[in-house]
Amino acid sequence: MRNSKMLKVAGMEFRLTANNRAFVIFTILGPFLIAAISILPSYLAMNSGAGNEQSIALVGNAALQAELEPAFEGSQFRVARPAELAGYGSPEDETTLRSAMQDGAIDAYIVLPAIATGSESFRYVTGGGANFQMIGAAEAIVGQVVVSLRLAEAGFEPNEVLSLSRPPGMDVVRLTEGGEQDADLTSALFTALGFTFLLYMTILLYGQSIGASVLREKSSKTVEIMLSSIRSRDLLVGKVLGKAAASLLQYAIWILMSVLFLRVLSPALGLNIQIAGGSEHFGYLVGFFLAAFFLYSSVYAALGASAEDEQHLSQLAWPVIMFLIIPMVMIGAITNNPDGAVPQFLSIFPLTSPIVMFQRLIIGSPEAWEVIACMSLLLLTIAVVALLGAKIFRVGILMTGKRPTAREILRWVRYKG
Repeated sequence: MRNSKMLKVAGMEFRLTANNRAFVIFTILGPFLIAAISILPSYLAMNSGAGNEQSIALVGNAALQAELEPAFEGSQFRVARPAELAGYGSPEDETTLRSAMQDGAIDAYIVLPAIATGSESFRYVTGGGANFQMIGAAEAIVGQVVVSLRLAEAGFEPNEVLSLSRPPGMDVVRLTEGGEQDADLTSALFTALGFTFLLYMTILLYGQSIGASVLREKSSKTVEIMLSSIRSRDLLVGKVLGKAAASLLQYAIWILMSVLFLRVLSPALGLNIQIAGGSEHFGYLVGFFLAAFFLYSSVYAALGASAEDEQHLSQLAWPVIMFLIIPMVMIGAITNNPDGAVPQFLSIFPLTSPIVMFQRLIIGSPEAWEVIACMSLLLLTIAVVALLGAKIFRVGILMTGKRPTAREILRWVRYKG
């Protein structure tokens, strides 16, 4: 009988959540918002200029111009010929080049010093924003030509010296239980960023939703009617299970959308976006989300029962939110050194482990004992927090009229009635 009532509460909570317009909108737009926040800026930054030819002009030192023009061929740069700039004035005048740049005839120009081999820097003038990738490419081309000229002046054969001094590349291979596999660091970074934002936003939104739902029922006195026919613990479990079912539905839709995009739309659009490590990370994503969901939902339900109004709930929730913010703030440090001491600690500490351990599974190679310790402590913490949250919920849900103190909340935990 108790289970049937609890399931009825879960079903009602599921319908209230899934039938909500905001739920439907976020289910459809959620992956795009996550990609826009986390993946798109990095993807654009790394590919800003790939496939986009830029027109540049060279001014000064005609001899060096003759050396640089063939060096720029085959790159993302196109050297503007003097005939293209004749309508603006003398191609050797910077005023001419600036007028051409303002009209869009060229994107940038490089000022070549009279003595190229003795110069430590060149002027690169651009009319738009500082595209560091393009500037770096131009710097590499000019630098290689100048070094060749310096070697020639010193009596060395430039091509031979450059060939001997060219450093080898590095093929990164990741050792896994299944053997060696190529480590695509770019895909791993994008996957970690996207999934981390997804975990953070869904854990926070669902936790806040449960806290607000409990507070709303408490303020409207609806909960008093409900508790006349169902135990407080069953009510709490039913609400959490209903939200969990709605969240799983949402995640299932997101995973299907992601697979459709990666398998069908991405190749059609010519995009090379991959999920690092394959589809197994979708399973990790759902597993760590559920663990974090039950942990933080229990906390938020207890906070909603303890709060007197929405402002009070926000104040109580701040310490909890900090544990979700820490992995977001440290994502750069974690991705740079996933097996360091601090990431190891955060991946075992229960309040941060769902996000940090997930990041380490994508970027690094945590030991098996670390994953086991993470899950064991996480499950133990969920059980303890759920038990304490249920005790606070049982008393706090009926308390109205004043804000409880920390001492009163501790007394609720010890209450055995």
